[in-house]
Amino acid sequence: MLLPNMRIRLGDETTFALDHAKGDPCFVSHAHTDHSSAFSKDRKILASDETFVIMDRAPSSVSHASIRLSPSGHMLGARQLIAETDGGKLVYTGDFALHDSYTAPAAKIEQCDTLVIDSTYALPHLRLPNRGKVLDSMRKFVSTNDRSIVVFGAYVRGKTQELVRFLNVECGVAPVVSSPAAKICAAYEKCGVKLDYMATGTSEADEAMRSPFVAIMPSGMVDFNFGSRLSEAFGHEVKTAVATGWAATSRFPVDEAFALSDHADFKDTMRYVYESGAKKVVCANSSEEEAAAYFQKLGIDAAPAHSQEKEVQTTLARC
Repeated sequence: MLLPNMRIRLGDETTFALDHAKGDPCFVSHAHTDHSSAFSKDRKILASDETFVIMDRAPSSVSHASIRLSPSGHMLGARQLIAETDGGKLVYTGDFALHDSYTAPAAKIEQCDTLVIDSTYALPHLRLPNRGKVLDSMRKFVSTNDRSIVVFGAYVRGKTQELVRFLNVECGVAPVVSSPAAKICAAYEKCGVKLDYMATGTSEADEAMRSPFVAIMPSGMVDFNFGSRLSEAFGHEVKTAVATGWAATSRFPVDEAFALSDHADFKDTMRYVYESGAKKVVCANSSEEEAAAYFQKLGIDAAPAHSQEKEVQTTLARC
């Protein structure tokens, strides 16, 4: 996902760092921690207005005549970078999804010559179940446990707000969320995403928790032990769950694990690769070497990102 040294250099010698702070200016594809380190440094940043708001900064994006941004579907404000050059078009997807979510539109597949693609789920065994069926299962989980406390574990930025909107729209529920998550929810609302939630520590949340309630807590907190302690504290049965794409391939110490992902899975990653028309594919994430090797077996000109940094820069230098 994170590209420690990936940069693009344009014809006027401007060099953009991609989702890291080892350069200036920096492109920040979205507000997740592993992509937004540039916000903690004194850097000029290219990003969507929504990403600036989520990062608690006034929008002040830099721009470049050779670059445009396009939604990537991963979370609110997430963007792909598209660079037009004399040497061809380069697309950097960042984390992406080809499905609409409750808070972000799907990524558009961009035509390009060089595709730098997130390969989180780029291998054949990483196929996600039908999203509609996963959401139906989540609805049933909430409705059938309406006399219990229901707690979802989710990332504070992005997934929590997706779940809040899901619970609002599909279940008629306003969940309790942690204070850090409530701050991000407020940022979403500033960007026009309506969310109904209660922050822990408020009188509203305290009142709601006198009866069985639904909550969304940071994913690292939620397990059977957390549920047991919560049950002792509130005197109700507790049902725990997580919502993550990794539920399709891994076990979690909770009552239910829902494979709800904000990434493209194997099928959609391959769809992007083929429909983009890219002549060169650069795989970018912690599994980049395995993904590149798999693509090569399919006859695709592919390589891992760490081995392609200089080549990508050279390709763009003719702009």
